[in-house]
Amino acid sequence: MQNLFRSAILALALCLASTTGTAASAVELHPDVLEAEKAFVANDLDASDAALRRRLAQDPNDVEAIWRQARNLYQRGEILAQSGATPEQRMKMYREAQLKSQRIQELDPSHPQGWFWEGTALGRIATAQGVLQSLFIADDIEALWLKTTKMTGYEYRSSNDGASFPGDVYFALGQFYRLCPDWTIVKMFIGTKGDIDESIRWHRKGVAFSPSRPEMAKELGVSLLCKANRESDASAMAEGKKWLNKALAMPSQKTTDDIDKGQIPIILSRADDACGYSRDGWQEVSREAYDRSKQ
Repeated sequence: MQNLFRSAILALALCLASTTGTAASAVELHPDVLEAEKAFVANDLDASDAALRRRLAQDPNDVEAIWRQARNLYQRGEILAQSGATPEQRMKMYREAQLKSQRIQELDPSHPQGWFWEGTALGRIATAQGVLQSLFIADDIEALWLKTTKMTGYEYRSSNDGASFPGDVYFALGQFYRLCPDWTIVKMFIGTKGDIDESIRWHRKGVAFSPSRPEMAKELGVSLLCKANRESDASAMAEGKKWLNKALAMPSQKTTDDIDKGQIPIILSRADDACGYSRDGWQEVSREAYDRSKQ
């Protein structure tokens, strides 16, 4: 009887353990979504999209498929930016990603990926248009990403750690606080502003959460170079170069890592302009450029 009781307790414990993990691990993914995820990790966006379309033809409300479509659209936009695509061509993808994100919010408002990918779509619309021309949506982008940081109980990590949650949010917020101007007048008009120390704080969280991702190390390095230039901080300059060189030596996990590695020598040669770096195109973020845009 005692052994039977112990067996029952063990079975109950195993059952609870299998159902009380993170939200990502508790979700049972459809085979087509699993195939799409595997193809994404293999950098085969065409195969990934094909599998997602099959799944959504069967169930158009599968949020796990929809947010992966939004991610693939973002990834395609990053690649397009290197091939001479116009901002309008890229923004078409980002607007489609935004619509998919809003669909997730309707279906499951508690799923953080819906809010995250809308912020990411808007963020890339902003860099495609130009940061200074898009300041009016900065507070919306920030609010969407900060919202996801407060949504607990969900965690995601691809099999190669090339994508993760909340790692992706840390990555995004770190870039936001570097690219958004840190002037008081910006805060007065749009409700938020940049903060290079906040940028570095988020990037350090990203590196800690996904230490094998080259893009995490690269973005931390960029923000440190930005701080070094703004504050004449030699130690930040040295640490920034260290992180950039570390990223350069890390194995690539996805196509955008190869893009980043090609850009790192340029970043190092343009260290004085690090504050305006963006993978999809350097941004004008100086006060002089802002004043010119208002003339």
